[in-house]
Parts: sequence; C-alpha cells; structure tokens
Amino acid sequence: MSQRPGSFPRAFLRLLLTLIVFVGASAIAPAQSMPAAQAGSSMRSVTPERSTVPATTESAGGNIDDRLRALEEELRQQNKTVTEMRALIAEQQRLIEGLSAKATEPKTGELRAVATVATVSDPLPSVPPAQTQTPAIDERVKKLESKVLAIGPFRLSGDFRLRFDGIFRKADNNPPAGFAALTHQQNARMRYRLRLNLDTDIDSKLSFHGQLATGPINNSLTMDQDFGETTTRHPFFISEAWIDFHPNKSTQLQAGRVQEVFADNSRFLFDDDVRFNGFNERYNLAFKANGLKVSSLEFRAGQYIFSNPNVAIVTAGSPLAQAGAVVGSTGRSSNLFHQGLLLNQKFNDRWSSQFGGDVQLYRNPNQIQLASTANGVALIVQNGLGIALSGPLTGTGNATTTSGGAIYTARNFQIARLAYRLNWTGFQAGGRTYPITFNVQAARNVGIGIRERDAFLGSVQVGKVAGRGDMSFLYVYSTKGANAIISQLTDDDLGTNSGVNIRTNHFRFDYGIAKKVTLQSLLYLQTELRNSGDFPNFFVPLNAFTPRQYRLQEQIAFSF
Repeated sequence: MSQRPGSFPRAFLRLLLTLIVFVGASAIAPAQSMPAAQAGSSMRSVTPERSTVPATTESAGGNIDDRLRALEEELRQQNKTVTEMRALIAEQQRLIEGLSAKATEPKTGELRAVATVATVSDPLPSVPPAQTQTPAIDERVKKLESKVLAIGPFRLSGDFRLRFDGIFRKADNNPPAGFAALTHQQNARMRYRLRLNLDTDIDSKLSFHGQLATGPINNSLTMDQDFGETTTRHPFFISEAWIDFHPNKSTQLQAGRVQEVFADNSRFLFDDDVRFNGFNERYNLAFKANGLKVSSLEFRAGQYIFSNPNVAIVTAGSPLAQAGAVVGSTGRSSNLFHQGLLLNQKFNDRWSSQFGGDVQLYRNPNQIQLASTANGVALIVQNGLGIALSGPLTGTGNATTTSGGAIYTARNFQIARLAYRLNWTGFQAGGRTYPITFNVQAARNVGIGIRERDAFLGSVQVGKVAGRGDMSFLYVYSTKGANAIISQLTDDDLGTNSGVNIRTNHFRFDYGIAKKVTLQSLLYLQTELRNSGDFPNFFVPLNAFTPRQYRLQEQIAFSF
C-alpha cells in the first residue's frame, strides 16, 4: 500500500537519514583536528570503501521494507566507520604520549620517519610535523596541569610500618641495701606508624612541607601507635610543618615545626621522631679541587622554643619555683640554640668523609624535666595545647637532685660534640653492591664539671637496601651518662625506660622484600651505668643493678 508524500513513514525515513549524516560528520570531525600529516595518512588506511547499497530517496517509490533494510545496512557501515575512527583516535593519542615522553627535539631517524608519513597523498593540507605535534603535546600538558590543580597543588608521599616490639627483663629480688626489689618486665606488643607528607613549591625560592603522623600525644619520642584500645580510632597529629626559603643553591632557611638541624638518624643526640618548634639555617660553601680534597663546608644553626610559661611573677607555690626559678622573678621560656659546621671531603669516586662539630646551648633546661612531672605538665604543655593529657611527658632518665624531682643534677646543658663519618662505595657480592660506612661521635656536657657528663657512639654499616633482595647490616655501640644529654630528647630505643645512664649494643638487619618494602630486624642489649646515690644529689629512675634488658623489634616498612 503506497503512502502519500509527507506521511509518517516518509517523515521517519527523512529523520533517520538526517541522523545518519550527522553521525558520519561527527565521526570524521575529530580526525580532522589531529596533526594533518599523520591523521591523513592513517585515515587512508582505515577509511571503508563506499557502500554498495542502492540509494534511497523519497521519489524512489520502492518497497518500504527494502528501503529499511538498505538503511539498516548503511547504518551498520556507519557504525563500523565510527568504530574505526575511534581506534584511529586512540592510536594517535598513544603516539602523542610516546612523543611527549621523549626529548623535545626528536632524533634524525624520527624526523625522517615522520616526514615519510607526511608524503602520503592526503586530501588534508600538508603541515610540517614539528608544527602539528607541539601544540597537541602542549594541550595535553595543560590539561594534565589543570587536573592536578583541580585535585590540589600538593605532592603526596608517606610510609607505613608494622612493628612487633618486645621488651624483656628478668626480676631482681635481691637489690642493694636501700633499693626496692625489681619485678620482671615482659611487654610484647604490636604497633604501627603512619606518616603522610605534603609538599608544594610556592615559587622557585619558596616551598612548604607538612607531615601528619600517628602516635601518643604525650610521648614525643615515638610515632608508633599500639594495637589495643578495643575498637577506638587512633589519633593523627601534625608532626612537621615548615616553610623553606632557598634564595640560591647555598642558602636554606626554615621556620615552623622542623627537624633538628643536625639530625642524622644515628640515634645519638636526638631521637629520630623528635621535632622542634623554631627556626634553622644552612649555608653551604663549595670549593674547587684542592689538595685537602675538601668539597664543601656547611654552616648550620637552629633556634628552638620549648615553652612559653607567660608568668609575670614566680610565686613560692609555682611549678616554675619547683624547677629552680627564683621566686619574685619573671617566668622565662626554655630554648635551645644549636650551631656548628660540617666539613665534607671527597677523596675519589669510592671514598668520602664528613667531619663535624657543634654546640648545644640550653636555656632553662629544667622546664623540660618539669614537663615530665604532674605539676609541671599543666603549665608547660597543656596550657598551650588547650587539652588535658593523660599524664606528663615521658622519656625521663637524667640524674635529678631529688628522686623524681624537676631539677637536673647538671645545672647547665652545654653539649659539645665531635663527629666523623667515613664512606666507602664498598664491594660486589652476588651481583649486589655493599657500601660501608663508619661513624664515630663523642659528646661532653661542658657546662658542668661533675661525673657522668660524657656520651659516645660508634657504628659500622655494611650494605644498603634499595630494591628487592638488597641487604644491610648495622652494629652500634653507645654509652650515655646521666648528665650528658637530655633524656626527653634523645633516643628511646637505645635506652628503654631511660634515654641516658645506659650502655647499649645494637644489632640490625634489613632485607628488601620489594621496591619500597623492607623487612627489618632490630635487637638491643641494654645495661644501666650508675645507681642513685653514687654521687651527691644524684638520683636516677633506673639503677645500675637493674638486670640487662633485651628489646626486640621485627617490622616491615612500606613507603609510597
């Protein structure tokens, strides 16, 4: 049965043909926006042959079913064309990505290959490859930058560590006269540490760094969080936050919550997890080749703020008076000023060394011990935090004038240190390189003339973990007198339950399970040095008769 012009089937066919023409034009348009020389040559290889289906028009007068079948066949051909064009676009995108990963100027062979493609006959105008590829790459870079800015300007990194931590000590039921018996200690626990770093460059001379980390809030010597606490969530705190100003290659200035300017992860002066509120500065002076093989001289300095008591007049009942402040005076802050230098030598491609010397000058150091007492933590710590802690700061161990008091036996802490490090690129074994490092450090509290004012560390490390199968071995011998270094700031692994008045032998083995995944085994053998009462006004929390302590840590560390 025939249909009049303008009837429903004819109108439907007209609409369908319009859609087909629109789909074909949409499929061809993206290809025309590609680089002309490459898109044209590629299009010739994938453009399908013209359809052999008879044309259908309103005046053909043919059977409706035949025309619908013809249209369906034409639609299938157009779908095939669209699929092929999509494949072409994907191929062109892969090509652009490959070119952007290479050098800005392609090699001669690459230019010749592109020129060959450009000579293929093409209905599109021929344009030199260098002019067509560069805008496309620039556009992709701009799009990538816009996506990054949409997410945020920070570079993210961090690490996660799972640790088994065991502390073991036998009991001592027959202590010296005047001392209480000691029970055994056995604390086997699982712990974890999570750190998240955020870095950004504000401009070429100014950058920002921040770090969020787990850990108990009243223990600055660790970022480890114990398993337990039933199902409660664990805290996440600001560990680091500083602005870094580097106007040139030689100068670096930092302000905020910073790492100690001489921190070297040696477990000697400061604990690896301690951070300071304040400022530090570095200036590096480079030398040309000389007979002494000195490559550079680095000057470092740090100024740190520990407290802000904000007390106009110290009264007799004030916690500051318990820490030795003069009644009637103004309550002053506690600070650390640390300055020194590092001399770097490079003898050849295999041997290098570093010699360093520095001095720590503490102002009102008793306030650090005061923060480790129930009366002092409210004034020194909680007042600034705005929250009440479960207890005072941990990490005590220094000799005090009274048992558990807030006044150090050492009236001053002016710590001078000498350090020497020798590096050798090492030897090859089993297809792996084992560099060797020797490290020796000695410190003395020159602000006093009493006993137990010296500290020493010697270590040797063989190997370095950088990838799967790499191994590292470390041995450390350390001794720290009860008046040598402030216990609340120094390492709490070498000295369990006391950062000083201790002698430690430390063994460590690291094995690379995979890239950025390391298995670490650490063993500490710890012995106390002196008893309370061995010297006048000398009281220590852990005495020399304490049986040897063993501390074992098995951990797996992931970095990302």
